[in-house]
Amino acid sequence: MKLLFDIGNTRIKWAFDTGSELLYPGELVHRGLTPEQAVAFIADFKPANNIDSVWAINVAGVELEHALAKALESRFGLTLQLARTTKCCGEVINGYTAIEQLGADRWAVIVGAWQHFQRSVCVVDMGTAVTIDAVAANGRHQGGIILPGLALMTQSLNRDTSDIAGFASHSQGNITGDDWFGRDTFSAVQCGALFALRSVIFQALKQISEQDGITPLVVLTGGDAEDLMPLPDLEVELMPMLVLEGLRYLAVEAE
Repeated sequence: MKLLFDIGNTRIKWAFDTGSELLYPGELVHRGLTPEQAVAFIADFKPANNIDSVWAINVAGVELEHALAKALESRFGLTLQLARTTKCCGEVINGYTAIEQLGADRWAVIVGAWQHFQRSVCVVDMGTAVTIDAVAANGRHQGGIILPGLALMTQSLNRDTSDIAGFASHSQGNITGDDWFGRDTFSAVQCGALFALRSVIFQALKQISEQDGITPLVVLTGGDAEDLMPLPDLEVELMPMLVLEGLRYLAVEAE
Protein backbone atom coordinates (compact mmCIF):
# COMPACT_ATOMS: atom_id res chain seq x y z
CA MET A 1 0.00 0.00 0.00
CA LYS A 2 1.24 3.47 -0.91
CA LEU A 3 0.86 6.64 1.15
CA LEU A 4 0.28 9.64 -1.13
CA PHE A 5 0.65 13.36 -0.37
CA ASP A 6 -0.43 16.48 -2.23
CA ILE A 7 1.58 19.36 -0.70
CA GLY A 8 -0.10 22.52 -1.95
CA ASN A 9 0.45 26.18 -1.22
CA THR A 10 -2.25 26.17 1.46
CA ARG A 11 -3.07 22.55 2.33
CA ILE A 12 -1.50 19.14 2.68
CA LYS A 13 -3.81 16.37 1.47
CA TRP A 14 -3.17 12.66 1.80
CA ALA A 15 -4.69 9.25 1.15
CA PHE A 16 -3.68 5.59 1.15
CA ASP A 17 -3.58 3.86 -2.24
CA THR A 18 -4.53 0.18 -2.17
CA GLY A 19 -3.84 -0.22 -5.87
CA SER A 20 -7.54 -0.02 -6.74
CA GLU A 21 -8.84 2.88 -4.64
CA LEU A 22 -7.86 5.72 -2.31
CA LEU A 23 -8.72 5.20 1.37
CA TYR A 24 -8.81 7.37 4.51
CA PRO A 25 -8.27 10.74 2.83
CA GLY A 26 -7.44 13.73 4.98
CA GLU A 27 -6.18 17.28 4.77
CA LEU A 28 -4.59 19.96 6.91
CA VAL A 29 -4.12 23.70 6.34
CA HIS A 30 -0.39 24.36 6.76
CA ARG A 31 -0.32 28.06 5.83
CA GLY A 32 0.86 29.99 8.88
CA LEU A 33 2.46 26.95 10.52
CA THR A 34 6.14 26.13 10.81
CA PRO A 35 7.20 23.08 8.77
CA GLU A 36 7.55 21.05 11.98
CA GLN A 37 4.06 22.04 13.15
CA ALA A 38 2.62 21.26 9.73
CA VAL A 39 3.88 17.65 9.71
CA ALA A 40 3.23 16.81 13.37
CA PHE A 41 0.14 14.81 12.32
CA ILE A 42 2.39 12.10 10.85
CA ALA A 43 3.07 10.79 14.35
CA ASP A 44 -0.62 9.85 14.70
CA PHE A 45 -0.92 7.87 11.47
CA LYS A 46 -2.14 4.31 12.12
CA PRO A 47 -2.60 2.66 8.69
CA ALA A 48 -4.64 -0.53 8.50
CA ASN A 49 -2.04 -2.20 6.26
CA ASN A 50 1.71 -2.00 5.82
CA ILE A 51 2.98 0.94 3.77
CA ASP A 52 5.59 -0.02 1.20
CA SER A 53 6.27 3.42 -0.32
CA VAL A 54 5.49 7.11 0.14
CA TRP A 55 4.95 9.48 -2.78
CA ALA A 56 4.29 13.20 -2.96
CA ILE A 57 3.71 16.11 -5.26
CA ASN A 58 5.07 19.29 -3.72
CA VAL A 59 4.60 22.91 -4.79
CA ALA A 60 5.12 24.42 -1.32
CA GLY A 61 8.92 24.61 -1.16
CA VAL A 62 11.79 22.51 0.11
CA GLU A 63 11.50 23.33 3.83
CA LEU A 64 8.09 21.68 4.17
CA GLU A 65 9.20 18.84 1.92
CA HIS A 66 12.26 18.15 4.08
CA ALA A 67 10.22 18.28 7.28
CA LEU A 68 7.71 15.79 5.88
CA ALA A 69 10.50 13.51 4.65
CA LYS A 70 12.11 13.53 8.09
CA ALA A 71 8.79 12.79 9.84
CA LEU A 72 8.02 9.90 7.48
CA GLU A 73 11.51 8.42 7.89
CA SER A 74 11.07 8.55 11.66
CA ARG A 75 7.54 7.12 11.66
CA PHE A 76 7.76 4.45 8.93
CA GLY A 77 11.43 4.17 7.99
CA LEU A 78 10.54 5.07 4.40
CA THR A 79 12.01 7.62 1.99
CA LEU A 80 9.69 10.23 0.55
CA GLN A 81 9.68 10.02 -3.27
CA LEU A 82 8.61 12.95 -5.44
CA ALA A 83 6.60 12.53 -8.63
CA ARG A 84 7.81 14.55 -11.62
CA THR A 85 6.27 15.79 -14.82
CA THR A 86 6.92 13.39 -17.69
CA LYS A 87 6.34 13.30 -21.43
CA CYS A 88 3.59 10.75 -21.07
CA CYS A 89 1.79 8.62 -18.50
CA GLY A 90 0.05 5.68 -20.03
CA GLU A 91 -2.06 7.06 -22.87
CA VAL A 92 -1.90 10.66 -21.59
CA ILE A 93 0.61 12.74 -23.58
CA ASN A 94 2.01 16.02 -22.25
CA GLY A 95 1.18 18.85 -24.64
CA TYR A 96 3.86 21.32 -23.49
CA THR A 97 6.81 21.95 -25.80
CA ALA A 98 9.08 22.08 -22.72
CA ILE A 99 7.58 19.42 -20.45
CA GLU A 100 9.42 20.64 -17.33
CA GLN A 101 7.42 23.89 -17.45
CA LEU A 102 4.21 22.02 -16.65
CA GLY A 103 4.01 21.72 -12.86
CA ALA A 104 3.82 18.24 -11.37
CA ASP A 105 0.55 19.08 -9.59
CA ARG A 106 -1.00 20.21 -12.86
CA TRP A 107 0.30 17.14 -14.67
CA ALA A 108 -1.25 14.97 -11.95
CA VAL A 109 -4.75 16.47 -12.35
CA ILE A 110 -4.50 16.11 -16.13
CA VAL A 111 -3.51 12.44 -15.80
CA GLY A 112 -6.01 11.75 -13.02
CA ALA A 113 -8.97 13.30 -14.85
CA TRP A 114 -8.35 11.53 -18.15
CA GLN A 115 -7.56 8.16 -16.56
CA HIS A 116 -10.75 8.35 -14.49
CA PHE A 117 -13.13 9.30 -17.32
CA GLN A 118 -11.14 8.35 -20.47
CA ARG A 119 -12.92 10.95 -22.58
CA SER A 120 -12.44 14.56 -23.62
CA VAL A 121 -12.06 16.65 -20.45
CA CYS A 122 -11.52 20.27 -19.46
CA VAL A 123 -9.69 20.17 -16.12
CA VAL A 124 -10.12 23.23 -13.90
CA ASP A 125 -7.93 23.45 -10.78
CA MET A 126 -9.21 26.25 -8.52
CA GLY A 127 -6.20 26.92 -6.29
CA THR A 128 -4.09 29.97 -5.49
CA ALA A 129 -3.71 30.15 -9.25
CA VAL A 130 -6.39 28.72 -11.53
CA THR A 131 -5.31 26.36 -14.29
CA ILE A 132 -7.53 25.17 -17.13
CA ASP A 133 -6.30 22.29 -19.28
CA ALA A 134 -7.81 20.61 -22.30
CA VAL A 135 -7.30 16.88 -22.86
CA ALA A 136 -8.64 15.20 -26.00
CA ALA A 137 -10.53 11.93 -26.01
CA ASN A 138 -7.35 10.10 -27.07
CA GLY A 139 -5.45 11.39 -24.01
CA ARG A 140 -3.43 14.10 -25.75
CA HIS A 141 -3.02 17.22 -23.62
CA GLN A 142 -3.79 20.21 -25.84
CA GLY A 143 -2.38 22.93 -23.59
CA GLY A 144 -3.92 25.21 -21.04
CA ILE A 145 -4.50 28.55 -19.36
CA ILE A 146 -3.14 30.01 -16.10
CA LEU A 147 -4.79 32.95 -14.33
CA PRO A 148 -5.07 34.34 -10.80
CA GLY A 149 -7.35 32.56 -8.37
CA LEU A 150 -10.19 34.16 -6.41
CA ALA A 151 -7.99 35.33 -3.55
CA LEU A 152 -5.33 36.82 -5.82
CA MET A 153 -7.93 38.71 -7.85
CA THR A 154 -9.52 40.27 -4.79
CA GLN A 155 -6.16 40.97 -3.12
CA SER A 156 -4.93 42.88 -6.16
CA LEU A 157 -7.99 45.16 -6.05
CA ASN A 158 -7.62 45.70 -2.31
CA ARG A 159 -3.91 46.45 -2.66
CA ASP A 160 -3.84 48.58 -5.81
CA THR A 161 -6.93 50.74 -5.44
CA SER A 162 -7.52 53.58 -3.00
CA ASP A 163 -10.98 52.79 -1.65
CA ILE A 164 -12.20 49.26 -2.50
CA ALA A 165 -10.68 47.64 0.60
CA GLY A 166 -12.20 50.29 2.87
CA PHE A 167 -15.67 49.95 1.40
CA ALA A 168 -15.44 46.14 1.38
CA SER A 169 -14.63 46.08 5.09
CA HIS A 170 -18.03 47.68 5.77
CA SER A 171 -19.99 45.41 3.44
CA GLN A 172 -22.53 42.84 4.55
CA GLY A 173 -21.00 39.50 3.67
CA ASN A 174 -20.64 36.64 1.24
CA ILE A 175 -22.56 36.01 -1.94
CA THR A 176 -24.48 32.87 -2.83
CA GLY A 177 -23.65 30.61 -5.74
CA ASP A 178 -26.60 31.98 -7.77
CA ASP A 179 -25.56 35.66 -7.51
CA TRP A 180 -23.91 37.14 -10.59
CA PHE A 181 -24.07 40.80 -9.48
CA GLY A 182 -23.08 42.22 -6.09
CA ARG A 183 -25.07 44.70 -4.02
CA ASP A 184 -22.19 46.10 -1.99
CA THR A 185 -18.45 46.47 -2.56
CA PHE A 186 -17.41 43.15 -1.05
CA SER A 187 -19.96 41.10 -2.99
CA ALA A 188 -19.28 43.08 -6.19
CA VAL A 189 -15.60 42.17 -5.98
CA GLN A 190 -16.40 38.53 -5.25
CA CYS A 191 -18.92 38.38 -8.08
CA GLY A 192 -16.43 40.01 -10.45
CA ALA A 193 -13.79 37.38 -9.71
CA LEU A 194 -16.28 34.51 -10.11
CA PHE A 195 -17.76 36.08 -13.24
CA ALA A 196 -14.28 36.33 -14.78
CA LEU A 197 -13.37 32.73 -14.01
CA ARG A 198 -16.70 31.34 -15.21
CA SER A 199 -16.41 33.35 -18.41
CA VAL A 200 -12.91 32.01 -19.08
CA ILE A 201 -14.16 28.45 -18.61
CA PHE A 202 -17.07 28.96 -21.00
CA GLN A 203 -14.74 30.49 -23.59
CA ALA A 204 -12.24 27.65 -23.18
CA LEU A 205 -15.02 25.11 -23.70
CA LYS A 206 -16.14 26.97 -26.82
CA GLN A 207 -12.62 26.78 -28.25
CA ILE A 208 -12.25 23.08 -27.39
CA SER A 209 -15.67 22.25 -28.85
CA GLU A 210 -14.90 24.08 -32.10
CA GLN A 211 -11.57 22.27 -32.39
CA ASP A 212 -12.68 18.76 -31.43
CA GLY A 213 -16.34 18.80 -32.41
CA ILE A 214 -17.38 17.69 -28.91
CA THR A 215 -18.07 19.51 -25.65
CA PRO A 216 -15.76 18.05 -22.99
CA LEU A 217 -16.62 17.10 -19.46
CA VAL A 218 -15.60 19.80 -16.96
CA VAL A 219 -13.61 18.30 -14.08
CA LEU A 220 -13.29 20.67 -11.11
CA THR A 221 -10.75 20.40 -8.31
CA GLY A 222 -8.90 22.70 -5.91
CA GLY A 223 -9.77 24.53 -2.71
CA ASP A 224 -12.14 27.04 -4.36
CA ALA A 225 -13.84 24.59 -6.73
CA GLU A 226 -17.21 24.60 -4.96
CA ASP A 227 -17.31 28.42 -5.03
CA LEU A 228 -17.35 28.29 -8.82
CA MET A 229 -20.63 26.38 -8.91
CA PRO A 230 -23.11 26.41 -10.49
CA LEU A 231 -21.95 26.23 -14.11
CA PRO A 232 -25.31 26.15 -15.92
CA ASP A 233 -25.85 23.80 -18.86
CA LEU A 234 -22.45 22.15 -18.47
CA GLU A 235 -21.59 18.57 -17.56
CA VAL A 236 -19.45 18.96 -14.43
CA GLU A 237 -17.73 16.54 -12.05
CA LEU A 238 -16.23 17.72 -8.75
CA MET A 239 -13.13 15.75 -7.68
CA PRO A 240 -11.50 17.26 -4.54
CA MET A 241 -8.70 14.65 -4.42
CA LEU A 242 -7.79 14.79 -8.11
CA VAL A 243 -4.06 15.47 -7.54
CA LEU A 244 -3.86 12.27 -5.50
CA GLU A 245 -5.85 10.38 -8.13
CA GLY A 246 -3.27 11.38 -10.70
CA LEU A 247 -0.38 10.70 -8.35
CA ARG A 248 -1.46 7.06 -8.19
CA TYR A 249 -0.68 6.67 -11.89
CA LEU A 250 2.51 8.76 -11.82
CA ALA A 251 3.90 6.65 -8.97
CA VAL A 252 3.23 3.41 -10.84
CA GLU A 253 4.92 4.76 -13.98
CA ALA A 254 7.97 5.88 -11.97
CA GLU A 255 8.51 2.59 -10.13
